[in-house]
Amino acid sequence: MRIVIAFAALLLASQASAQGTTAPLKEVQAVAQKSLATFSQLVTKDNYRQMGFDDPEEVRAATLGVPTQDFLVRLDMLKKYEPGGSPDALLSPTNQVMFPVLARGQVKSSVTIAKTKEGWQAASFGGPNYVKLVSSTLKESSKVTGLDYASYFVVRVPSLNLFFLGFRSTNELMLVPLVDNARLEFKAGVGMKAEKVFAAIVPEAKAHDGLPR
Repeated sequence: MRIVIAFAALLLASQASAQGTTAPLKEVQAVAQKSLATFSQLVTKDNYRQMGFDDPEEVRAATLGVPTQDFLVRLDMLKKYEPGGSPDALLSPTNQVMFPVLARGQVKSSVTIAKTKEGWQAASFGGPNYVKLVSSTLKESSKVTGLDYASYFVVRVPSLNLFFLGFRSTNELMLVPLVDNARLEFKAGVGMKAEKVFAAIVPEAKAHDGLPR
């Protein structure tokens, strides 16, 4: 367990360094570990499938997987983006870290830790479909790029319902769509230059009325 915690801390440190942010790594990991114990108490015979497990007892022996930091692209900033501008400037850290929850060697669910006024705390439990999508995309992309998991982070554009994994190739920000988008010609799992991605979605951002979708 100590090796897993140390490795997770290294991953978070690498992700934080790549984006110019810092995080209290030991604290985040410790909160996640305590939250996993809380999660096991929240899973019941009535909700275990909704939480992502095959049986109510599966969570009792669950472990934490590789953590991934979360970044947001705000609609107001996206509307101001000009082609050729720095795509990195659009990334805003959310102070959230998602930990996959593994059982029997498979990603089943997740625990998300977030920074609040009271410190780092568990923000959400569950979300099995989303964490499985992130984890499977990460696994396949890592095979293609040869990069380790520490090189990746999540990038969300919630206003346009778009989700990516981010990584760097020769210091250039790349984005990997989590799902296909025929309209924007995004293919799930295929990395694209972030500058190209943002240039493609700016027109939709400018036409957005600001209401939730």
